Amino acid sequence: MIALVVQPGVEFDHHSVVHYQPEKAQALSQFIESQPHMIYEAHSTDYQTPHAYRELVRDHFAILKVGPALTFALREALFALDRIDREWNGELKAAHLRDTLEQVMREQPQQWNRYYHGSPHQQFIDRQYSLSDRVRYYWPHPQVQQAVDLLMNNLRSHPVPMALLSQYLPEQAQALNAGTLGQDPQQWVLDKIQRVLLSYAEACEPKAETIQSQAQGALA
Repeated sequence: MIALVVQPGVEFDHHSVVHYQPEKAQALSQFIESQPHMIYEAHSTDYQTPHAYRELVRDHFAILKVGPALTFALREALFALDRIDREWNGELKAAHLRDTLEQVMREQPQQWNRYYHGSPHQQFIDRQYSLSDRVRYYWPHPQVQQAVDLLMNNLRSHPVPMALLSQYLPEQAQALNAGTLGQDPQQWVLDKIQRVLLSYAEACEPKAETIQSQAQGALA
């Protein structure tokens, strides 16, 4: 065993996030300094700010567990493409991914009905937008996957205008315009997910000035 899974005071529910407060995790952070062969894995770090990730790494939470934040970004991207498809290709030709997903979730509620409560409208909002992202369990469903495939084929067959892409996926439109992102809609989805991962990567990567300072110290 190399890592101890801990809860450093970060958490999220369906629609809110508990942000990292370093002062409340001080004792936990200091304890690991006396354990030379052990590191922390921080649980439920999804949806924290980039600054919070840097603070977590600084405070010895070396492994940052992420899950729903990535599939949440996947859902955001696919829902955006669904809107683009309907506006660009029309209701008759559109894949109607979002409608298909909602239908499957209602017909097979086992993955969400223990978690989402309240009125029918509240359950709809939770199914579509909850930070816990129970929708992630439905992407492999054959009907949903068929709708995803049709969506991608629609957008590949009829390339999306830059202005329409910018309306729903502005960061990807900027990257496409700059020549750093390709024309394929699957690349846009992956780019949106990778932007979430980038916050984690930047927190774990020492700053250039820190590396330079360490190098200068080694040569002194």
